[in-house]
Amino acid sequence: MPTVTFVPLKKSKTIKAGATLLAAANQSEVPIGQSCSGDGICGWCRVKVIEGAESLAPPKELERKLMKVYKFGKDERAACLAVVRGDVAVTTSYW
Repeated sequence: MPTVTFVPLKKSKTIKAGATLLAAANQSEVPIGQSCSGDGICGWCRVKVIEGAESLAPPKELERKLMKVYKFGKDERAACLAVVRGDVAVTTSYW
């Protein structure tokens, strides 16, 4: 089972493969900005992938569209849509 680490909060959570970064954050009681309840339309849940980008499933069409609209960097993903397959470490500007 993969582990998601939230840097610099020094919190980690082991989750089932196939869960989203947002689900891992919620289970860890880590605050992730959002206003769309995980529907992939607001872009507030943007996180920067520090390690393990290859451990996330490739973005699907909805996430690619969101990333384009909100001009995500190459190392950024939408926590509500990024599916975890293996160990990953993420951060965001408001932690």
